Parts: sequence; structure tokens; C-alpha cells
Amino acid sequence: MTRRILAILLATVLAALGTLAVLFYVKRADDRAVSDAAAAEVLVAKQRVPAGTTGENIRKRKLVDLIRLPAGSVPKDEVLTEIPPELDKLVVTSDLQPRQLLLRGMFSQSTRSTGGLVIPSGGKVAVSFKVTSAEQVAGYVRPGSEVAVYAEYHASKDGKRMVIGEGTGDLDGAAILLPKVEVIAVGPYGEGATTTTPLETQAPAKTNQPGKDEVLVTVAVSPEDAAKLIHAAQADAIQLALLTEDSGPLQAGTGADTESAFG
Repeated sequence: MTRRILAILLATVLAALGTLAVLFYVKRADDRAVSDAAAAEVLVAKQRVPAGTTGENIRKRKLVDLIRLPAGSVPKDEVLTEIPPELDKLVVTSDLQPRQLLLRGMFSQSTRSTGGLVIPSGGKVAVSFKVTSAEQVAGYVRPGSEVAVYAEYHASKDGKRMVIGEGTGDLDGAAILLPKVEVIAVGPYGEGATTTTPLETQAPAKTNQPGKDEVLVTVAVSPEDAAKLIHAAQADAIQLALLTEDSGPLQAGTGADTESAFG
């Protein structure tokens, strides 16, 4: 009889403990759900904010709105409810699109900004040229990419090279014009395509605008290299190649022609 009473008591205690554990788990789940559903105040862009805009200008020109979003949908450590003074002299490193969330990590030290385009320091200039989707690696060239610039050329058999457009020669080939340059923008200046890659191919609409399947690529180079790019672009002889950390050192002038391609 005593054993039976003890068994009943033990079963009752275990059932009570199990019930308490279930209730505790449900409460924790409810707390998490409530926490995720709770509203958090965040800043979003009212309009396109160009790269290079300072935190002070964003605040003074009221380029952002304070809105409420579910707390679980925003990064807690990066979200901003206001632009603090320590961000006044820092700049956004890429364009903010309308209604895009403004995060602390989007700000960095200013380099060189001209007309909303951030140009790296070191005496570099920005130069743009048109390429087709194929020539910009099927559209994978993006702002921040590092690319090698190849140029097609004609050459005489004595080895004298000329970029296409400078006459005809005995040999056709392609060689590295610039071993490594930084892409700082893709697409023309304007709403929706400034320092971001356009989602759709741009059709010809205005004079001097890219034609079908063409896009403008802007790079930061030295003034001397800018002249080389302009010359090759005028000859429609440019091809881009994406670089990685393992691409290795490339040398200007190396390439292949109709005689050495299979050598």
C-alpha cells in the first residue's frame, strides 16, 4: 500500500514539474514573440542620398524620416534613431535609395567627394566609358570592384601596337591596358542609377546616353591612365576583367594576337 502511495505521489510531482516546464517554455516563447513584434524607431531615407553626403548634411537637410518597424526586423547594434554629432564629419559610402534603412555602419571617413561621387585620394580622377554587358563581365562589375582593363589593337608585324581606331595593321590582338583599377560607379548620374548597378538594361533615350545593352562604368585612375582610357574608349576597344585577391600581379602590355593566341 505504501509503495502504491509513493508511486502516485512521484507521478504527481513529475506531472507537476512537466507542466511547469511547458508553461515556462510557452512564456519564454511568448516573450520572444512580443519582443520581436515590439516596435523600434529607425531612420530611413526620404529620397536618394548620394554617396559622400555627411551626417551633418543629412540631419540639417532633413533627408531622413523617423519611422517604426518591428524590433525583430532591424539590426539592433547598427540602427539609428538620430544622427549623433560624432557622425557629422563622416559620409555615407554608397548611395541611399528612397526608404532605405540608415545604419551606423554606412558611415566612414570622407575621401574626395565631387558632385556626390566619392573619388579615392592619391591624385586620382574619375573617368567614365561605355561598355556592353559582355564587356563588363555580364553585368557583374559593380561599384567597389577591381578590374583589369584590356584593349583590342592592331599591330604591324614588327611589333608596333596601335589601339583600334588608329589604322589597320597586320595583326589583331588584345592586351592589358591597365592592370588594376577601382570601379566607383556603374550607370549614369540620376535617380535610381548613380553608384549602383542598374537592374535593367538602359535603352537609348537622350543624346550621349548609352545605347541598348550598354552601361556607363566610372573608374578612379591617375590623369595619365585616364588619357589612355579615353583613347581606348573612343576606339570602342575596351574589355573589362574582374580581379580577385588571387588574380596575381598583372603587367600592362601582356596579351595575345592572331599569331600568338595558340602559342
